[in-house]
Amino acid sequence: MIRGLYCSTAAIDIQQARVEGISNNLANVSTPGFKQEYMQVQSFPEALLVQMGGPNHRLPVPGKHQGIGFAGMGSLVAEVHTDQGSGDIQETGKATDMALRGPGFFVVNLPPMAGSPAGLGYSRNGAFRTDAEGYLTTGGGHRVLGEGGPIRVEDRDFRVGPDGIIEAGGSVVDRLWLVEFANRDRLRRQGADMFVDFRGEAGANRAVMTTVSQGRLERSNVNVVDQMAGLLAVMRSFEANQRIIQAYDEQLAKAVNQVGSLR
Repeated sequence: MIRGLYCSTAAIDIQQARVEGISNNLANVSTPGFKQEYMQVQSFPEALLVQMGGPNHRLPVPGKHQGIGFAGMGSLVAEVHTDQGSGDIQETGKATDMALRGPGFFVVNLPPMAGSPAGLGYSRNGAFRTDAEGYLTTGGGHRVLGEGGPIRVEDRDFRVGPDGIIEAGGSVVDRLWLVEFANRDRLRRQGADMFVDFRGEAGANRAVMTTVSQGRLERSNVNVVDQMAGLLAVMRSFEANQRIIQAYDEQLAKAVNQVGSLR
């Protein structure tokens, strides 16, 4: 009976984590370049019912074995994955808006305290702007990096080619630093639209299959209908496990107050 309480409580914890994940996805449905998250669930390690030593623990009597058996204790959130699929491309007409076609990322300058020892962040959000000094920055104020360092366009009319080359006033300013990763699952999310390669395990390489579209933005890849359907399923599972806990609580109350009472 107590094991049932543990299993139902673990299930409620999972549903609570799913609600938080879905809420975060829905809150960023209008964030350019946002990538939705989903959770992977696995069962707790099976616990031995009687004692440690394996399912066929040897007894002191030679040739005799004791079958112990296992007990499942519910589930837990194993990992949170990011769906790196591309979102739809929306035309905006703004020179500072850029969308990536392909698996690449923009590279931006982050302070070391932001979780990236190298001071580099990677984003698909191309809703850029210019700061007071004329540098191209993200919405959060981080400067966008080119192959020569932070990109300065000085509020002039500039053009960005599909290969990332930036021209202003008839001359080449710089080229966007675009990277692709051998293993994007190793990237760690830093905020809504930024990723960092904390241990250098993602395998960053110069982008060869990515092009830039100026005057456009990549929308988030969140499917609102799927997220709302998932939210309804989570709420139903939450309510079902809540009723199970209430039933166990009533049975325990009877066991304590009625079965064990003397009359």
